Amino acid sequence: MTYVKNFLIVIGLFILSQLYGLFLGFGLEFAKLGGQEKMSTLANVACIIFTLLSIWLLIFLAKKLKIMDFSLDFLTKKNIKFIFLAFIIARLIVYVLSILMMAQGNESTQNDEAILEMTKLISPLLSFIMISIAAPIMEEIVFRGGIIGLIFKDYPIVGIICSTLIFGAIHQSDNFISFLIYAAIGFVLSYSYYKTKRLEVSISIHFLNNLIGGLAILFGWL
Repeated sequence: MTYVKNFLIVIGLFILSQLYGLFLGFGLEFAKLGGQEKMSTLANVACIIFTLLSIWLLIFLAKKLKIMDFSLDFLTKKNIKFIFLAFIIARLIVYVLSILMMAQGNESTQNDEAILEMTKLISPLLSFIMISIAAPIMEEIVFRGGIIGLIFKDYPIVGIICSTLIFGAIHQSDNFISFLIYAAIGFVLSYSYYKTKRLEVSISIHFLNNLIGGLAILFGWL
C-alpha cells in the first residue's frame, strides 16, 4: 500500500507542477481570441504571481513529505564542488550530443523550439522565471524527490533509471539523440541527488543548466 500511496502522491505533485503551464496556456488563448500578438501586461503579471505561488506550494509539500529541507546548509564546500562538476559534465554531454544531432540536420530539440516560440508571446521576466526557477525546482521535486526519494526510496538504482527515462521522455523528443540529451541531463541530476541525498543539490545543477537560456531570453540575446 505504501508504494501505491507514494505513486499517487507523485502523480499529484506532477499535476500540481503543470498547473502554471496550464494557466499560461489560458492566458495565451485569451490573447489569441482578443486578436493580440502577445499576452497583455496584466496577464503576464497574473502568470508570474501564479507561477511563484505554484513554486511555493510544491516546496511546501516537498518539505511536508520530507523529501527536501530547502535550507542553505547544503552549501558545503564538498557539495558546491559537486554542483559545478556535475554541471560541467552535463553541459559537455549536451554539447557532444548536440553536435551529433546537428550532423543529422536538426539545429535544436523540439522542446527548445517550443520554448523559444512560447517566449515570443510572453514577457522576458515571465520566461526567465518559468525556465530558470520554476522548472528546476518543480521538476526536481517530482522527478528526483518524488520518484527516487518516495516511490523507489528502498531501490534508488531503479529510481535513478526510471527518473532518467521518464525525464527524457517528457521533453518532447522527436528523435533518439534529442531523447538522449534530456535523459543524460536527467541521469546527472538523478545521480547527484542519490549521491548527496540533498534535493537542493540537483535543483542547483538544474538551475545552472537552465540559467544560460533564461538569461539569454531575459536580456534579448536570442
